[in-house]
Amino acid sequence: MENYSDDKVILTREEYQHLLDSNERLADAEKRANSANKAKSDFLSSMSHEIRTPMNTVLGMNELIRMTLADADLSIGEKIGRVIGYSDGIQHSGEMLLYVINDILDISKIESGKFEIRPAPYHIKKLLDDIVPLFRINAEGKNLLFEAEIDGELPGYVEGDEVRIRQVITNIVNNAVKYTKEGEVRLTVNGRKSGDDVIYDIEVSDTGIGIRQENLVHLFDSFERVDSVETHYIEGTGLGLAIVKNLLDLMGGSVEVSSVYGEGSVFTAHIPQRVLSDEKIKDYRPETGPDNSESKHHYFRGKKILVVDDNATNLVVAKSFLEQMKAEPETVLSGKEALKKIASVRYDLVFLDHMMPEMSGVKVIKEIRKNPDKYQINVNTPYVVMTANAVVGAKEKYMNEYGFNGYIAKPFRFAELDHIMSAFMEGEEWRVVPSGKRPAGAGGPPPGVKGEVWDIDYNEGIDTCGDKDTYEAVADAYLEIQAENTERLASCLKSDDWENYRIIVHALKSSSLTIGAKNFAGFSMTVENAAKDFAEGTDIEKNLGYLRGSYNSYTAAYAAVCENLRRHKTAG
Repeated sequence: MENYSDDKVILTREEYQHLLDSNERLADAEKRANSANKAKSDFLSSMSHEIRTPMNTVLGMNELIRMTLADADLSIGEKIGRVIGYSDGIQHSGEMLLYVINDILDISKIESGKFEIRPAPYHIKKLLDDIVPLFRINAEGKNLLFEAEIDGELPGYVEGDEVRIRQVITNIVNNAVKYTKEGEVRLTVNGRKSGDDVIYDIEVSDTGIGIRQENLVHLFDSFERVDSVETHYIEGTGLGLAIVKNLLDLMGGSVEVSSVYGEGSVFTAHIPQRVLSDEKIKDYRPETGPDNSESKHHYFRGKKILVVDDNATNLVVAKSFLEQMKAEPETVLSGKEALKKIASVRYDLVFLDHMMPEMSGVKVIKEIRKNPDKYQINVNTPYVVMTANAVVGAKEKYMNEYGFNGYIAKPFRFAELDHIMSAFMEGEEWRVVPSGKRPAGAGGPPPGVKGEVWDIDYNEGIDTCGDKDTYEAVADAYLEIQAENTERLASCLKSDDWENYRIIVHALKSSSLTIGAKNFAGFSMTVENAAKDFAEGTDIEKNLGYLRGSYNSYTAAYAAVCENLRRHKTAG
C-alpha cells in the first residue's frame, strides 16, 4: 500500500482483495445477525400470542365463575355444573400456558448448558402404556386414525431418563398430530441390542402437510418455525423439535426426518438405553396384580385377617371380599390402633395401608420389626402393604427396604386379593375365575377418560366390588365421610397443611375408583401429584398455586360426585 501527498491511498491487488473479503464477511455477519434478531423477534411475537390467548381464557372463565356463583336464580346443582365446566376451560388453558413456559425454560437450560439427564430404572412398556392412550385420544379428537406397533422381543427393563424419553416421544407424536389434518399417525417401536445397551428406534409417521426440502435443514433450530405462514393457526411454541434434538444429543442418541411436501413426514428417534434385565417387552406384567385369567377363588375358613386403612370405603370393600372368602376380618382406621391389635391378637395375615395420617403403614412395620418382643404374637405373621404407588420398582422397595412380605395395589379386585392371600395361606379352592382384563386404572385413573368430572360408571363399580350389595355398602361409606373429608380439606387449606391434604386426596382417589367415579379419581390424582411435587420441592410456586387455585373446583367436583351417587341410590 502506497501513500501520496494528495491524501490518496493506493492498494495492492492482494490488499484490495483482502478488503473485499472482509467487507463480504461483515455483510454476511450483519445478515446473519439481522436474521437471528428477526427470528427471535418473530418468536417473541408468537410467544406473546401463545401466552395471551390462554390467559384471556383463564381470566374470562374466572369472571364467568364469579358471575355464576353470584347468580341468585341458579340452584346449587346448576352452579356446580357450570363452574366445573368453566374450570375445565381454565385447566386446559393453564396446561397450554404451562406447556409454553416449560418449552421456553427447557430450551433456555439446554442452550446455557445447565440441563441434566438423570438416568434411573424404568420399563419402556409401562411408559408406552401410559402415553399411547393419550396419543390415540388426541388423534381421534381430530378424526385421525392412530396406530401403535411395538416389537415385543426388545429388552424392556432399562436405565435412562424416563421423563425425558417421554418428552421426546410426546413432542414428536404431538407434532405429527398437530400438522395432520386427515389420515393417520403411526408410532412404531423397533430397535436392536448392542452389548449391554439397547437402541430403541422410535418412528412416527403421518399423512400431514409435510415439509419442504429447503426447510428440513432448519427443522431442529431454536426460534425457527418452518412454513410459519401456513401453520400460524397451530398452537405451540415451535420449540418442540429443537428440544427433541438437544435431548437426544445429551442422551447420546439422534433423530432423523424424511418428508414429502403435501404427503406427510417420518421422524425417527434413536435412543440408547442400558439394559437391566433379560425381561422382554412382551413379558411385562404390571406389578399391581396377577393375570386374572390364571386366578382361582379360595375359601380361607377360620383365618383371622387384620386390615388397616384410614379410608372407611376401602375397609368396607376389603371386609366384604374377605367375608365372601369365609375369612374372619377385623378392620381399624389407624396405625396406632393397628399396633394395639397386633400386640394382643394373633392374626394369620395383616394388610397395612401405606399412606395414613400420624403413623403410616411403613412406620407400623418398622415399629414391629424394631420391637419383636412386644409384638411376639405376630412377629412371624405376613404383612402385606396396600398402596396406590404402582410404579416400576415399588414392589421391591416395599419388600426389600421396608420389610413387608407382600404387596397389593389399590384399588384391588377380588381375584387379586385371593391371589395375594393364597401366597401365604392354604385355602379351599372352589372355582376358576373366567379370564378377563385387569381393572382399568389400577394404581391410578385410566388415561383419557371422557365425560363430566362427576360421572360414575355404576356397572364398573359393582364389578369392582363384586356384587350390588357390596357396592351399596361401599357407596354408603363413601357418602358417610363426605362432610368429614370436606371439613378436613378446608382445614388443611387454611393451615397450608399440604401433606395431610395429599393423604385425604390420595384416599379419595382410591375410593372414587372403587365406586366407578373414574373422572374424579383422575382429578384427585392430579391434585395428589401436585401436593407430592410441592412436598419434594419441585416447582414449589407452580404447585402451591395449583393446589390453592384448584381447591374450590376440587371440592365442588367432590360434592357433585356425592350428589350424583345419592340420586342413583334414591332412584334405586
